[in-house]
Amino acid sequence: MRFLRAWIAAIVLSLIGYLLFLAVDLAYPPLRLFGTMTQLLGIPRLFQLVHQIFGLGQGGKIFAFTGVSVLWLGGLTLLGGLWRGQISGLMVFVLMLIFTPWYVALGYGVAFWLLLDGVNALLAPRRAGAGGNTGGDTISDTSGSVVSPIAGPPVKLAPARRTPAADLRGAGRVVTAPDSARRTTTALLAAGGAVVAAGGLSALFGSGGETASAAAVITPGGPLPFGVTPVSQWYYVSKNLEPFDPKVDGTKWRLKVSGLVRTPQSLSLQDLKKFTPVTDERTLACISNPVGGPLISNGVWVGFRLSELLKAAGVQGGAKYLIWEAADGYTESLPLGRALEDDILLVHTLNGAPLNVKHGFPLRVLIPGRYGMKQPRWITGIRLTDTDEPGYWVKRGWSKAAEVELLSRIDEPAEISPQMKAGVASAIRGIAFFGDKPITKVEVTTDGGKTWTAARLVTPRTRYAWTPWEMPFTPAAGVYQIAVRAFSGSTVQKVADADALPEGATGYHHFIVNVS
Repeated sequence: MRFLRAWIAAIVLSLIGYLLFLAVDLAYPPLRLFGTMTQLLGIPRLFQLVHQIFGLGQGGKIFAFTGVSVLWLGGLTLLGGLWRGQISGLMVFVLMLIFTPWYVALGYGVAFWLLLDGVNALLAPRRAGAGGNTGGDTISDTSGSVVSPIAGPPVKLAPARRTPAADLRGAGRVVTAPDSARRTTTALLAAGGAVVAAGGLSALFGSGGETASAAAVITPGGPLPFGVTPVSQWYYVSKNLEPFDPKVDGTKWRLKVSGLVRTPQSLSLQDLKKFTPVTDERTLACISNPVGGPLISNGVWVGFRLSELLKAAGVQGGAKYLIWEAADGYTESLPLGRALEDDILLVHTLNGAPLNVKHGFPLRVLIPGRYGMKQPRWITGIRLTDTDEPGYWVKRGWSKAAEVELLSRIDEPAEISPQMKAGVASAIRGIAFFGDKPITKVEVTTDGGKTWTAARLVTPRTRYAWTPWEMPFTPAAGVYQIAVRAFSGSTVQKVADADALPEGATGYHHFIVNVS
């Protein structure tokens, strides 16, 4: 029962801590542990292994956070079950110093001490001697005599009447009926704590889902242009577990421009909208996207040029690098020369609506030719320096330049269900992309690479959008090995298969299609 009481104290402590995290953004220990674990998951080799097991997106992070929750609650329960409150609280304080600020560790240590002692005081069975001594003024011996602790001979008393409910004996103690009720209460509270913990994890993993709405239109009630990905279908990857992505208050948010600038800036979203607006269609791809994978989307963005903002701030001599700072602690860097080019945008609108939380409200970066890891969301600061600072994932072994590899993908027929009907005029369709470089040719094979046929390209509306393609196909019954490859001038898509990390996946998208 001691461990059940410790479990109850652990659940209460965790709930209080989470409420403080939501209310005042106080560091939450399970999240700090999760951050440490995701640093390990970000190492390319381990990242590949985890995503092979749990799939792309949030699967690996859910696995990590579940492990952290078990470690956190299980650790508190073990400490509280083995030692009394003061010792348990001290151990919590010492252990938490490893991954939280000292004041948070101290607060949690004291809180666990008080909670554990309080739960034990309320729910622990009462102990009493055979004579029921509680005050310390008399001591009864086994013969039923009362002995004064001060002086005097024993006084013989008549045997006390015992009731069946009072005659329940444990090892060296008497258990009364109220103690049985306390045990039942403890068990029920412990079970309730388990339900709360399971429900909390389920709510976290199920929250944040995107639904189609009017936000996914460029003009109210108007259709999206061909090839533009609705916001509800946009790919999403984050270093955070989705429920813990930053929830930025747009009314209080400011973009700070600091470092080697002549006029430091602190700008609201309304201030930023005074810069010359730019609307552009651009494709964004994740560096962890496998060959033929879904982590690539195309949208219509509205924002303004970074170069205009830097001009307003004034760049000091000696500045060589720009450091991005985001609300979730994410950082990235960019050589200043590249940052001053006019094709880099800071954007606040996607497909006609303000960015939502998943995609970076209130502001994110778009850098043509780079994977998404170089284009942070939830931007809070831009700092100019004379030295480079490796970004969040670069520190963990990912590509420093993160330049997009030439890629192509087959969308129809879908790889997940590669079936076609014999004798029916159809087509093989997909997209190709090479960052800020044009797609000049796409070829498709249906016989495993023995012959290749040029596909028809759909000219993209901007140089930064993906290129749709299609090849007419009226198959006879049989089995076909289809694949696609793309060209950009003299650059040919790499045929060698390579993992997505650390530089981006390469290889041809290929699979077998059954025609009947």
